[in-house]
Amino acid sequence: MRFFKSKEEKEQIGAAHSEYDDFVRRAETGEPEEVRALAVKFKASPAHTSLSDQERRKCGGSAFRAYADNVLADDHLTIDEEMAFKEVADALDVNQEAFESSFRDLPLRMAVARANDGRLSIIEQAKIMTKKNEVVHLEVPAALMKEVAVREWQAGSSGMSFRIAKGVSYRVGQTRGKSVVVGTELQVEDSGVLSVTSQRVVYMGNRKTIDVPFAKMVNIDVFTDGIRVHASNRQRPPLFKFAENMMGDAVAATLNAAVQRFNE
Repeated sequence: MRFFKSKEEKEQIGAAHSEYDDFVRRAETGEPEEVRALAVKFKASPAHTSLSDQERRKCGGSAFRAYADNVLADDHLTIDEEMAFKEVADALDVNQEAFESSFRDLPLRMAVARANDGRLSIIEQAKIMTKKNEVVHLEVPAALMKEVAVREWQAGSSGMSFRIAKGVSYRVGQTRGKSVVVGTELQVEDSGVLSVTSQRVVYMGNRKTIDVPFAKMVNIDVFTDGIRVHASNRQRPPLFKFAENMMGDAVAATLNAAVQRFNE
């Protein structure tokens, strides 16, 4: 086993790195059809075939990250761009397993970008009963949160002493005090599934069900891991929290696209 690479091998790896960088630069600015052609050509290039599997994964991973970040920078992904995206991933040896393990943020970012392009998936076997002409676009595990007052005990001042038994004194006010609100915190009120359909947002939990039609929706507060839905028929806007980071963006983008389609 050799621990050091020869000068020729180092030059070969350096040249391959340059070709990887050049491919990504051209792919970032090219039209989808051009990018797909570049990907096919690059996959057969010496830069790709001459490297070891380890070097190829290393070069491909960093190149794909640079390409993906550039393509998704505007949070918009057309069908043609997505096809080119898959061709580039294949050319850089990023398979489905590597995509899910090393680029865990990309599926949610792509979901946001697809929704912003107006492309919404349809869940055939949804958990909720749909209405006439209604389809379900998204279903995610969610927790219904509630805001709870945080209280603490504040002791009062000491009072006078008097005897209630021989040798025993009770000091009035020694433990007297009051419970005061010092802030609030969020607690899980219920857990279930949040669905975004073509007509409404539905939360179906273990204890509660919340139905917000698009016609009643006023505003949405978006967090990286949750959303709050304001509706004209609800005094307290429900707040939903998701386990996965960035899921709030994906749900909000899907909801926004569904509402826009509903209002067309």
